[in-house]
Amino acid sequence: MNAFLDRLAEALLAEHGAQLADVAVVLPGQRAGVHLRKYLVQRAGATLWSPEILDMGGFMGRLTGLEQGTSATMLLLLYKAYREQLGDVADTLEAFLQWAPIVLRDMSEVDAHLLDLDDLYRDLRAYHGIDAWSYTLGNELSKGQQRLLDHWKATGDLHRLLHTAMAERRLGTSGWIARQAAALPLPDPLSWSMVWFAGLNALDPATTATIRALQQAGKAVLAWDTDEYYLADEKHEAGRFLRRSIADLGPGILPPGDRLTTLPRTVRSVVLPDPTAQARYAAQLLTELPKEDLERTTVVLADEGLLMPLLEALPDSLPAVNITMGVPISTLPVHSLVTSFLQVHAGRPQHRGYHVEDLQRLLLHTFVHEGNATATLTAELVGLQQPTATTDQLVRLAIAAGYRQHALMAVALAPLEGRIHEAITALLAWAQAQVEGDLLATEQLFRMARSEKQLHSALVAASALPTDARTYMHVRELLLRDERIGFYGEPLSGLQVMGFLETRAIDLQRSIVLGAKEGILPQAAVQQSFIPFDVRRTYHLPLRADGEAITAYHMYRALQGASHVTMLSDTGGTMALGEPSRFIAQWAHELVGVSNTSLEHLTVPVHYATRHLPKIRVAKDPAVLTRLRTLAERGFSPSALGTFLRCPLNFYFTHILRIDSREVEGEKLGSDVLGNAVHGVFQDLLANELGKPMDPELMREWAASFRDRLAQHLRTEFPEGTVERGHFRLRIDMAAQATADHLLAEADRCAQGARIIPVQVEQDLSAPLPNGTVLRGRCDRIDDRDGEIHILDLKTGSVKENALQLKGLDREHLTPDHRYALQLVVYAWLYLQQNPTVDRVKAGIIPLQRASRSEGLYLSIVGEDFVDRSMMPAITALLSKLTAEIVDVDVPFEHDPESLYCACCVT
Repeated sequence: MNAFLDRLAEALLAEHGAQLADVAVVLPGQRAGVHLRKYLVQRAGATLWSPEILDMGGFMGRLTGLEQGTSATMLLLLYKAYREQLGDVADTLEAFLQWAPIVLRDMSEVDAHLLDLDDLYRDLRAYHGIDAWSYTLGNELSKGQQRLLDHWKATGDLHRLLHTAMAERRLGTSGWIARQAAALPLPDPLSWSMVWFAGLNALDPATTATIRALQQAGKAVLAWDTDEYYLADEKHEAGRFLRRSIADLGPGILPPGDRLTTLPRTVRSVVLPDPTAQARYAAQLLTELPKEDLERTTVVLADEGLLMPLLEALPDSLPAVNITMGVPISTLPVHSLVTSFLQVHAGRPQHRGYHVEDLQRLLLHTFVHEGNATATLTAELVGLQQPTATTDQLVRLAIAAGYRQHALMAVALAPLEGRIHEAITALLAWAQAQVEGDLLATEQLFRMARSEKQLHSALVAASALPTDARTYMHVRELLLRDERIGFYGEPLSGLQVMGFLETRAIDLQRSIVLGAKEGILPQAAVQQSFIPFDVRRTYHLPLRADGEAITAYHMYRALQGASHVTMLSDTGGTMALGEPSRFIAQWAHELVGVSNTSLEHLTVPVHYATRHLPKIRVAKDPAVLTRLRTLAERGFSPSALGTFLRCPLNFYFTHILRIDSREVEGEKLGSDVLGNAVHGVFQDLLANELGKPMDPELMREWAASFRDRLAQHLRTEFPEGTVERGHFRLRIDMAAQATADHLLAEADRCAQGARIIPVQVEQDLSAPLPNGTVLRGRCDRIDDRDGEIHILDLKTGSVKENALQLKGLDREHLTPDHRYALQLVVYAWLYLQQNPTVDRVKAGIIPLQRASRSEGLYLSIVGEDFVDRSMMPAITALLSKLTAEIVDVDVPFEHDPESLYCACCVT
């Protein structure tokens, strides 16, 4: 039996002859249209007018005169309606985008299924009302339960507002446009004499109603693309939606095929070690194919993230390669270019230069990399030995390094002053000049420029354009996460590379499928919807099983016309994603032995040569020694000494090169930021209690209010919507609970007779060693506890008790695991140096995560918990020896392989 599109072309010519100019053919995708035109020419044997070929979205738009908006455009239109609804209490755009995509998807599905909004949202309120009643047993609803009921009323009102906004703009979601097509009378006259619907599968109620109306008007012809094997089996999931559509709209003009059972085919399942190996294996297969077979081969990317690895792996000897697919923006190098650029501007301290670390990340991107000139430029940036660099400094260094595009770089890296869109345009111009001649990179830059322009216009139209780079970066990530850039190669010759959905209605004779693993075919993602499962099922909204049935149809459909199929998967990722697709096992069970299909399995290991990486050693050249002398004169801090003890190379990166290892702000709250906030709240609480015994009741009040104080402290750095949502809220709650538990435990100890008097908070200490090296530090807290001075360091992380136990004060007793002990030794030494009237002190750490040790974990030296003056000579000798080791020209900086959490070392 011939290919489906060939049979369709034959039927079209038999029905209309060469008079196809006023006929429309609706196919699953535009790629199928290219193949249909080929078959029409072959069947007609002469030149003829082509029918108008549309996908379902394009057809609905033509029928209604409405335009389907992009994901970003529709989200911003929804945000505008949302702000009109709630006014000043509405979420910020950044917070709104955390939940709005799911709401918009739900609304589109509700419209496509022609559901009555009054009925649906009333039932949603009733559903949650019954659920809440079952927990309250008739008592009054809690505020949270009432808020949930109010939420569904507000969502229904928002849905109606969105309908109004879409009608005004003549722009809508696919579901709303389908609802309009089903509700409105057919245009008179219709734009076409006949509309053929071919190769379609899962039709929503609105689409079904529209096609039925065209049938009743004598203007529609159906052609189903199916096989008797799964169509006749009432239990086979691949035919579920076709059986329903045929029952609704009729059997169509083309009979089912039987190629699944009759056509000889070979299926090979190949398991490789990782995704990159898939791309390289596919490239190797292609080089081994004869030219005539290569012309009939299609590479199908079920995992679209493998497009770039595949293109990089393809040899230059291959003939033309046509990419006929759309790929997510987030998977392309151009996306990381813009993100790195925005991070440069977002990380810029006020009235200062850009962080060197951020500049390096941007300059090393392949789209702006200039080889040796870039290597020289980044080395000179590091050589500045400062955390930031101004645009003027960068341009001077770029000119000296021979960096060609320094003028365009200067324009892109000028201060933003709110002109974010113009800055991104300048970045893309800079990259375009650099990649001139690279067709793929140029295409990416062009399409990104178009997407950025559309995004900017939509943000302006919604009056929601962020003015700072950090907010814009976050908003852009959220708005573009579902956006795709299409690469549409029209020619039919050469190797075809397409996405999985692009294979619909097209017969693939020989195919190589990348990403044929569980979790991708079918997708493992949980269906995202705020509408509860029971309500979705009652209203016949799509469920997860429906999505799997659609994937099953596409899989069996792709197999129908194929003679050779190679399914590539890999063992990388989690357990859920480490097995070949279940459909391979299903074919083995259903088809092998009862049809002309054979299946073989192959596991391909990758052998890597043993590599012995040389240790990284940094010699102390004159520039490094100068920096060390400066640090020694200014003063080494206890944490710097602890860093050196744990890993000398990490000390070099963080204190000599001063590479900032700050955690990037974004959707997650960094531990360093959270720890500083906890310290800040403690400092505020204790500042007014210095010199007074701690009151247990006051400490309990602090415990009760600590969460609010911590959140308020963080609001000085982050927006309200960020602090009280998602990851931020979870980490704040956990830190506040741990700290409150500590305060309550300490209050109980005071109530039981312990006498705690805070003496100082954030106390600066400094003193010189005999060799001239200065030590300096800031103590978190100094207490008088039952008549003894306690020097205390607050830690939000975990600390092991044995890390604070020293068996002696010789250098060999100080191991890398004793960095916290070293810090406490330095604090004790500094305090005794500055306070000659004090005979002894106790130095310890308060682990806020362990309320059971609220009294603290204390330094122990040879079993002694106190540091007294008799130990001072030995401590002085130890610290002098350690600091001499740091500046010793004969001892290079080298990574400690046992150190797992270095800020910059490759561990």
